[in-house]
Amino acid sequence: MKIAVIGGGIAGLVAAYELVKSGERPVLIEPGQLGGMIRSAPQDGFTCEQGPNVLVERPDITQLLDELKLSSEVRYPSITPYGQYVWFRNKPVKVPSGLSELITTPLFSCATKLKLPLRLLKSALLKPASDDLSVLRFFAPLLGEDSTKCLLDPVLKGIYGGDVGQLSARSIFPGLWSAAVEGRSMLGYMRSRSKVKKPAIMVIKGGIQRLTDAIATALSGKIELCSERVLKILPASSGGFELRCSAGSSFEVKQCIVTTAGRASASLVQELEPSLAAMLAGVQFAGLTVVHLTVDRREPLLRDAFGVLFPGAMPENLLGVMFNSQIFPHVAPADKHIMTVMLGGAQAGEGSPDEARLREVLPRLLQELLKIGGIQWLGSYTWAHAIPQLVVGHHRIVSAIDECEGRRPGLVFAGVDRGGVGVSDRIKISREAIIRAQVNAYG
Repeated sequence: MKIAVIGGGIAGLVAAYELVKSGERPVLIEPGQLGGMIRSAPQDGFTCEQGPNVLVERPDITQLLDELKLSSEVRYPSITPYGQYVWFRNKPVKVPSGLSELITTPLFSCATKLKLPLRLLKSALLKPASDDLSVLRFFAPLLGEDSTKCLLDPVLKGIYGGDVGQLSARSIFPGLWSAAVEGRSMLGYMRSRSKVKKPAIMVIKGGIQRLTDAIATALSGKIELCSERVLKILPASSGGFELRCSAGSSFEVKQCIVTTAGRASASLVQELEPSLAAMLAGVQFAGLTVVHLTVDRREPLLRDAFGVLFPGAMPENLLGVMFNSQIFPHVAPADKHIMTVMLGGAQAGEGSPDEARLREVLPRLLQELLKIGGIQWLGSYTWAHAIPQLVVGHHRIVSAIDECEGRRPGLVFAGVDRGGVGVSDRIKISREAIIRAQVNAYG
């Protein structure tokens, strides 16, 4: 019997790729476009990323790029260091990147700055009193609630689309959480991480979709591609699993790698694991609208900045603005800049914004906020269910997934609801899933 991989996003493609490398010929089941949210749309010399805009350089993705012969196509920021800004008191303020900037930043009050050195040294300051806390409650003893909101709310909205009062510190900052549980000081944790090189961000010339296209090309002729939708996973009499599909067909596999998430995964295991299905069905996803705009290269942008991230309650549910071509000049023509605007998040609820309205409102809004004029529209794309909300208690869902894998040898989960929303994280989690599958198969 074969091995099935359900889902053809980056995690599913990597899972199939790793299985092929180990000598298998898996069945990759994906009714839609391969690559999931990784989509690049070249347009008149612009590289418009409709999903992830950058990659984070980590070992798993570096190895994959080497194997796919894409390393020479990687591009790094032309400005180092570049600035990242958050919106504070009606203006962009640079996120502190060193002691001098920490001392002068308006993001922290004078009282917080005076208390911070002792707080950094204090053991068990962040030690949690429960098995999970919101990001806001976790960091408040160190930074205070106001400073935590000012700094981390816009930053995490830009990554997760969620609110610091609801997002899980344990799920989003697992390393720091473990150190806090052990009673270590913040300074002790920072010192333990000081030898770990901060990963660089990077892009691929021609668009990040070149990565998923290259994997798909590498898989050509080495896998079976099924364009049906799996409705449910059931135990098979042979000891593996029976997959029942949307066209009425069914087939048996010895192992099943599930790379979908949330409700999509819940429906698959509803009969097999009803309690897990109920938990997965409760995972909420934030929607995201990606808008691409262009201005003349002579238009003054925020100097040496990659972008500005915004807190909640902004007009049009504005999450962030990235000045892509300011640090990656090749993604736009020589005389133009490209900007990527992110809208939505958990605060926006369900539904898609009206594009005609955005065409009218966004240029005026960015002119008002960032003093950028002459903006022209390139395009937009909306993802109804883009980012899982890893809220307080999410670790219990991950534990339930692990327990299910223990009960059901051969059934392995690599969905984004395991955590890690970045492309590099998705690759790492997928590779780890294949290792678990192989351990289950061979002991």
